[in-house]
Amino acid sequence: MAACYCAQAQMLPGPDVAQLVNQRYASRVEQCGVDRAIWMCSGLIVRSLSGGASQQFAALTVEETQTQSVNLAFVRGDLRTTSLGATAGFILADGFTAAGWQKPYDVRCVYPFAVNPPGATGSHGCDFLGSTPPAPPDWSSCAANGVTDATAWVAHFLANGQNELRQCSLSARLAAQFYAAMQAHEQVSDALAQTPMSLLIAAWNPATPTTIPIQAFYYDASTPGQLLQAQRYQMQYFTATGQWMPILRVMFVPGHGAAFGFDETDQMDEGFRVAERLTKRYADISPSCNGGNDPAYYCDGVLIRMVSATAMPVWNPRDNYYVRDGISFSYLRADAKVTALAHWAGGTGLIMKEFNAPASQPLTLKCAFPTDAQTGQRADSCRSISEGRFCDELGVTSYAVWYARYAHLGISSHCPFRPDPVSFQLSITIRRDFPSDVILGYRHNEITIKPWPRDIPEKLPLEAFVAVGNVFADARIIQQGYFDATGRFLPIIRVNVTAAPTQIFIYAPGDQIGAQ
Repeated sequence: MAACYCAQAQMLPGPDVAQLVNQRYASRVEQCGVDRAIWMCSGLIVRSLSGGASQQFAALTVEETQTQSVNLAFVRGDLRTTSLGATAGFILADGFTAAGWQKPYDVRCVYPFAVNPPGATGSHGCDFLGSTPPAPPDWSSCAANGVTDATAWVAHFLANGQNELRQCSLSARLAAQFYAAMQAHEQVSDALAQTPMSLLIAAWNPATPTTIPIQAFYYDASTPGQLLQAQRYQMQYFTATGQWMPILRVMFVPGHGAAFGFDETDQMDEGFRVAERLTKRYADISPSCNGGNDPAYYCDGVLIRMVSATAMPVWNPRDNYYVRDGISFSYLRADAKVTALAHWAGGTGLIMKEFNAPASQPLTLKCAFPTDAQTGQRADSCRSISEGRFCDELGVTSYAVWYARYAHLGISSHCPFRPDPVSFQLSITIRRDFPSDVILGYRHNEITIKPWPRDIPEKLPLEAFVAVGNVFADARIIQQGYFDATGRFLPIIRVNVTAAPTQIFIYAPGDQIGAQ
């Protein structure tokens, strides 16, 4: 069963986490509680990560290991900041919430704009100026330089050549000084103010990521490819903790700041929900949908097309499909007795949503066959030369008539069933009642769908990609190609039509490109 997107001890689903993050970003308080610094309840503390397949979300830089302080960004809607410092990373819970999770963190000092302290920087990275060492746990250096408010900080900064490594750090423990850091951030140049403020917190242990009070991972939705990076971090966290932490989308809008949103389809465990839906549709043997008005494929069963990853993009119909006006699929359902997929194309494929599912490009089912029909040799992918009419036109309206007429003929001869409720169900009934799972030499049925326009992957009702057996390389090629073309994640589902009904469709997070 799919897990909810929850932060430990909080148990909030992803949409609620997004709402809380937006509320903190929009908050305008000058202190929290009785003289507690703003970060305890307001604004966002963000760990921006540089990315790359080898990036570990909990890792420290060489400089952070030396200073034993982690450099984080602080952002809030009333600051001029225009990014989170990197296009993917994670967001910490506010100080009060982290303490409630029994994962408090110690903010040692705050710099009004982004800085990367060298490893030799004094006071755990809080003192560039060689000031008199402060009394821990407050490691800030400004007070030793006579700076305690925004006006004094700006004057001191200007006097020191406006060099980021000549900033003094303000206290993150005193509400007035932390707010002064925010005011100073707004009084520097636009170029500096567009960067986040820097907070230094006591370094966590990268080997124990469960101690980090992460509330969500994030990615910049305006930058292509960053969802995949966020999924890698989400997968790393799951591997380390056994918990799914939500991924949030963030978008900076000029003049309006950032907005955070949650989408289930961005999450690495979306595949569990997809597998559940497929299993449910497979088990539903209703002969029709919507009170009998629509055929079964509108709400039940699973439509699969096997493809070759060498023919990318596999969602584009080939030229000959337009010529014969048809693309072949198999229809899997518990009573359809399909015991093999059409493997001539390879060990991967496409799964389409049920026809009732909303889609920008709806599909049109043309006809159905209880077994392979060599549709590539049929002029319209349905009617053959010898049987140029639909089954009902030939009086083939029952299993007995079909069996008597076609059970011992070649596959190119049998008639097509119309896509109406009664005819489509009869194509399933024939497979169900046939004395063997092999009909005219094949263990699968064949469904013909009208070709759709090329180069519209984001509009197609694609639901998942198929991996047959333990070979996932081809499925990953298709998954990566779809991600590159659309920026969207569709899961790879393991399909084994000979397994128990509840095990035919299996999702494994480790199969996905986001886990590589």
